[in-house]
Amino acid sequence: MIAFSLDVDWAPEEVIKDSLNLFENYGVKCTVFNTHDSNIINESNRDFFEIGIHPNFNPLLDGNNNTNADSIIKKLLKIYPEAKGIRSHSMTQSSRLLRLFKDNGLIYDCNQFFPYKWDLHPYKCWTGLKRIPYNWEDDIHFAYKKSFDINFSEIYKPHKYFIFDFHPIHIYLNTDSELTYFESKKYYQNPVELKKRRNIDRLGTRDFLIKTLEFISSNNIETKKIIEIKL
Repeated sequence: MIAFSLDVDWAPEEVIKDSLNLFENYGVKCTVFNTHDSNIINESNRDFFEIGIHPNFNPLLDGNNNTNADSIIKKLLKIYPEAKGIRSHSMTQSSRLLRLFKDNGLIYDCNQFFPYKWDLHPYKCWTGLKRIPYNWEDDIHFAYKKSFDINFSEIYKPHKYFIFDFHPIHIYLNTDSELTYFESKKYYQNPVELKKRRNIDRLGTRDFLIKTLEFISSNNIETKKIIEIKL
């Protein structure tokens, strides 16, 4: 089983559109976890894209008392009322948050991350939420200083469980390392400057994604939106 997801992380519209175009061009489904209001996401083709939310609870951990977790969730659900799934920014989770997710009408959360563990399974939480762990993330991959010279076709098995998490900014930059990202981060909201700094010298996030999408498309392998994953 294969599912793709994007953590939007406040990316500008052109950067978001670039990522969505890749998935649509290859006919591959993707779940998009959103941090903010985006016309590109609102207008996206729901045949390919599931809309989820990606709330940021970090200000609460930093002592910001001007809001609360419930308000943060409700604000995003007001923008994306169709959302049934959630992944928190920084994977923030707790038993209290799990209850809030359920109380706000969400069906599943995707906050548990187990890198490179291909034998995972979704399960039902005590709250009634479906918990769907995932096992690959672009920024964690380069944080481990792993190479992007990888061939998904060599590890793919139909009975295995692959849930990928990409970020539009790393797809756009073709990020291969923390250094590549940090050197470009100050231009985060400037797609023109970001594109000038796209990594073209080494294999990176974009290269791996495109190669994987090509393999899936050429072999007619089914992909799922995360909401379509069954217990």
